[in-house]
Amino acid sequence: MRVIIFKTKLVVFSLTLLFIFAGLVQAQTKRYQVVVPKANLHLEPDEKSPVVVAVPAGEILAQVSPVKFRHDWIFVYYQSPEKGKTLAGYVKEQLLRKLFPEVNSVLISTGEQDYQPKELDLNQKYELPVFWGMSQEKLFEVEGRPLVQEKSGETEVYQYRREIMNKQCLVEYIFWRNELISARYHLLDIYADNNYYISDYLKIKNYLESRFGQPVNDRVVWLDPTYQNKNEYWGKALGSGQLEFRSSWVVGDTEVALILTGSDNRVAFVAECVGKKYKSFFSN
Repeated sequence: MRVIIFKTKLVVFSLTLLFIFAGLVQAQTKRYQVVVPKANLHLEPDEKSPVVVAVPAGEILAQVSPVKFRHDWIFVYYQSPEKGKTLAGYVKEQLLRKLFPEVNSVLISTGEQDYQPKELDLNQKYELPVFWGMSQEKLFEVEGRPLVQEKSGETEVYQYRREIMNKQCLVEYIFWRNELISARYHLLDIYADNNYYISDYLKIKNYLESRFGQPVNDRVVWLDPTYQNKNEYWGKALGSGQLEFRSSWVVGDTEVALILTGSDNRVAFVAECVGKKYKSFFSN
C-alpha cells in the first residue's frame, strides 16, 4: 500500500513539473544560491519527505513558483551536473540567499541622467582590504561607516558602494557572530546589451586565471540550449535565465567565486570571497 501511494505521489509530482516547466520562459523566476554545506530538495514541503537531490553549497537554484509553502518552503529547480538533467523539489528558504540583492536607492543612484558604464580596467589592481575574523569596529576603521546595515539572527551585513576596476559595485561584508566571514561584490552598472556582461565575466575570469591558475570549478550551464550555437544571442539567453556562468578558485584561506546569471531580462554578476574556515557556518 505504501509503495502504491508513493508511486502515485511521484506521478502527480511529475505532472506538476511538466506543467510548471512549460511556463518557465514566461515566468519571472528568482535565482538563489545555496549557502549551507548541503541543501536537500524534497518531494514535498516536509523534511520527512523523500529527498530528490542534495545540492552542495554555491550551487544556483531557480524558484519555479512564487508561492511559499508552509511559510518557509519554496519550489525550485536545479540543473544537476552529475545527472545531466534538471531536477526539482521543495527547499527551505533560509538555506538560500537571493542572487539579486534588495539594493538601497542610495547605492544605485549615480546622479546622472544618461550614465554610461565605464570599460572594465584590469590594470587597476584590487586587493581585499579586510581579513577574515576581523570585527565590525575594525571594518569601520578601514572602510568607514556603511550606507546600509542589515541584521538577521547572528548574521550582519554591511553595504558599501565602491568603484572597482572602473565598475560601480555594491560591496557587502558579512559577519557571523561578530566575525567577518565573507565579502560579496555585485555589479551595479547596467548594460543595454547583455553580451557585455558575458564579455566582462570572461575578462575577469581570464584575469583570475593569470593570478591564481585554473579554476577548481568552471561551468557554463545551459538550461535551454536553443541559442547555444548562436553566440550573438547568448546575451538574450543570459537575460532570460537560459544560460549561467560559474567559476571558482581556492587561494590560501579564501574561496573565490564568480557567478553570472539572469532572470526576466535582469542580470546578476556576483564575485564572492569566503573565508574557508567559516564556510560550513555560512548561512546568510
